[in-house]
Amino acid sequence: MSAEYKQKRYFRLKDGAGNVQTFSSTADANTKIGFKSVYSTSSPTKTEVLADSDQTLVATYEFDSDSDQIAFKSAIDGEWGEGDNSTPFTPATDGDLVEHFKTEWLHADGSVSDTANLI
Repeated sequence: MSAEYKQKRYFRLKDGAGNVQTFSSTADANTKIGFKSVYSTSSPTKTEVLADSDQTLVATYEFDSDSDQIAFKSAIDGEWGEGDNSTPFTPATDGDLVEHFKTEWLHADGSVSDTANLI
Protein backbone atom coordinates (compact mmCIF):
# COMPACT_ATOMS: atom_id res chain seq x y z
CA MET A 1 0.00 0.00 0.00
CA SER A 2 1.07 3.53 -0.65
CA ALA A 3 1.10 5.91 2.28
CA GLU A 4 0.14 8.56 -0.26
CA TYR A 5 -3.58 7.70 -0.13
CA LYS A 6 -4.59 7.78 3.51
CA GLN A 7 -7.40 9.21 5.58
CA LYS A 8 -8.50 9.11 9.21
CA ARG A 9 -12.16 8.97 10.12
CA TYR A 10 -13.43 9.71 13.63
CA PHE A 11 -16.52 7.95 15.02
CA ARG A 12 -18.46 8.05 18.29
CA LEU A 13 -21.67 6.48 19.52
CA LYS A 14 -24.49 8.18 21.40
CA ASP A 15 -27.31 6.42 23.21
CA GLY A 16 -30.95 7.41 22.84
CA ALA A 17 -30.53 10.10 25.51
CA GLY A 18 -27.61 11.68 23.63
CA ASN A 19 -24.87 10.45 25.97
CA VAL A 20 -21.54 9.60 24.34
CA GLN A 21 -20.70 5.94 24.96
CA THR A 22 -17.33 4.53 26.06
CA PHE A 23 -15.76 1.59 24.22
CA SER A 24 -13.81 -1.17 25.97
CA SER A 25 -11.71 -1.95 22.85
CA THR A 26 -11.61 -1.35 19.09
CA ALA A 27 -13.47 -4.66 18.64
CA ASP A 28 -16.18 -3.42 21.02
CA ALA A 29 -16.40 -0.16 19.04
CA ASN A 30 -16.78 -2.03 15.75
CA THR A 31 -19.53 -4.22 17.19
CA LYS A 32 -21.44 -1.31 18.70
CA ILE A 33 -21.06 0.95 15.63
CA GLY A 34 -21.97 -1.76 13.12
CA PHE A 35 -20.07 -0.65 10.02
CA LYS A 36 -21.83 -1.82 6.86
CA SER A 37 -19.85 -3.66 4.18
CA VAL A 38 -19.52 -0.43 2.20
CA TYR A 39 -16.53 0.36 4.46
CA SER A 40 -14.67 -2.46 2.66
CA THR A 41 -15.02 -0.82 -0.77
CA SER A 42 -11.65 -0.83 -2.56
CA SER A 43 -10.23 -3.13 0.17
CA PRO A 44 -8.39 -0.49 2.20
CA THR A 45 -5.91 -1.38 4.89
CA LYS A 46 -7.56 -0.30 8.13
CA THR A 47 -5.91 0.48 11.45
CA GLU A 48 -7.85 1.56 14.52
CA VAL A 49 -7.23 3.19 17.87
CA LEU A 50 -9.44 4.55 20.63
CA ALA A 51 -9.12 8.23 21.62
CA ASP A 52 -10.88 10.77 23.84
CA SER A 53 -11.01 8.56 26.95
CA ASP A 54 -12.11 5.61 24.78
CA GLN A 55 -15.16 7.47 23.44
CA THR A 56 -13.85 7.90 19.89
CA LEU A 57 -12.83 5.24 17.38
CA VAL A 58 -10.21 6.62 14.99
CA ALA A 59 -9.97 4.48 11.86
CA THR A 60 -7.15 5.08 9.39
CA TYR A 61 -7.85 3.84 5.87
CA GLU A 62 -4.99 3.37 3.40
CA PHE A 63 -5.54 2.84 -0.33
CA ASP A 64 -3.49 1.64 -3.30
CA SER A 65 -4.53 4.57 -5.49
CA ASP A 66 -6.45 7.81 -5.58
CA SER A 67 -9.19 6.12 -7.62
CA ASP A 68 -9.60 3.48 -4.87
CA GLN A 69 -9.88 6.23 -2.26
CA ILE A 70 -12.47 8.08 -4.37
CA ALA A 71 -14.50 4.88 -4.90
CA PHE A 72 -14.48 4.27 -1.12
CA LYS A 73 -15.73 7.78 -0.36
CA SER A 74 -18.36 7.61 -3.13
CA ALA A 75 -19.68 4.26 -1.88
CA ILE A 76 -20.04 5.57 1.68
CA ASP A 77 -21.62 8.83 0.50
CA GLY A 78 -24.10 6.74 -1.49
CA GLU A 79 -25.25 4.96 1.68
CA TRP A 80 -26.50 8.19 3.24
CA GLY A 81 -30.18 8.45 2.38
CA GLU A 82 -31.87 11.63 1.38
CA GLY A 83 -34.45 11.95 4.12
CA ASP A 84 -35.00 8.21 4.59
CA ASN A 85 -32.69 7.76 7.61
CA SER A 86 -30.35 5.35 5.81
CA THR A 87 -26.75 5.41 7.01
CA PRO A 88 -23.63 3.29 6.47
CA PHE A 89 -24.02 1.87 10.01
CA THR A 90 -26.17 -0.69 11.80
CA PRO A 91 -25.68 0.04 15.53
CA ALA A 92 -25.86 -3.00 17.82
CA THR A 93 -28.43 -1.29 20.06
CA ASP A 94 -31.65 0.16 18.67
CA GLY A 95 -31.86 3.88 19.34
CA ASP A 96 -28.09 4.44 19.31
CA LEU A 97 -26.71 7.05 16.93
CA VAL A 98 -23.34 6.75 15.22
CA GLU A 99 -21.58 10.02 14.49
CA HIS A 100 -18.83 10.24 11.90
CA PHE A 101 -17.73 13.66 13.08
CA LYS A 102 -14.36 14.30 11.44
CA THR A 103 -12.20 13.19 8.52
CA GLU A 104 -8.54 14.02 8.02
CA TRP A 105 -6.73 13.44 4.73
CA LEU A 106 -3.05 12.74 5.22
CA HIS A 107 0.15 13.57 3.30
CA ALA A 108 2.58 10.73 2.54
CA ASP A 109 4.58 11.68 5.67
CA GLY A 110 1.46 11.26 7.86
CA SER A 111 0.88 14.96 8.48
CA VAL A 112 -2.63 16.33 7.96
CA SER A 113 -3.33 17.68 4.47
CA ASP A 114 -6.96 18.69 5.05
CA THR A 115 -9.64 18.30 7.73
CA ALA A 116 -13.42 18.15 7.47
CA ASN A 117 -15.26 18.72 10.77
CA LEU A 118 -18.68 17.24 10.10
CA ILE A 119 -20.53 18.11 13.30
